[in-house]
Amino acid sequence: MTRTDETWFRLREWTHGQTSSERLAAHVLGAEGYEGIDPSHPLGGKDGGKDAVATKDGSSWVMGVYFPRGQKSIGKITKKFTEDLAGAKKHGSQGFVFVTNQELTLGQRDDLKDLGDGIE
Repeated sequence: MTRTDETWFRLREWTHGQTSSERLAAHVLGAEGYEGIDPSHPLGGKDGGKDAVATKDGSSWVMGVYFPRGQKSIGKITKKFTEDLAGAKKHGSQGFVFVTNQELTLGQRDDLKDLGDGIE
């Protein structure tokens, strides 16, 4: 019998660590048209508030990645988002992209976008 939810399950119950999640996120960005994707520490380490930098449509972007195991509360997701967003602002990025394995409702996504305060 074939599982139809295998990808969903593997992403939700992520067991491959931060390094692999950042690599996967970089591939997602590439598929979405981002260019010059430059991971800060592709093998792990302090990244100074940015998991990677990239460009899209001539603008600089910082990528934040959050792939915990299992679904987390919106409070924990928002905390991580806010921390990563602060890193993007610190580095003068014009945009911030947050890649996560967490399920977010449309309303929660809008709430996170509103935290951007002028950053794309």
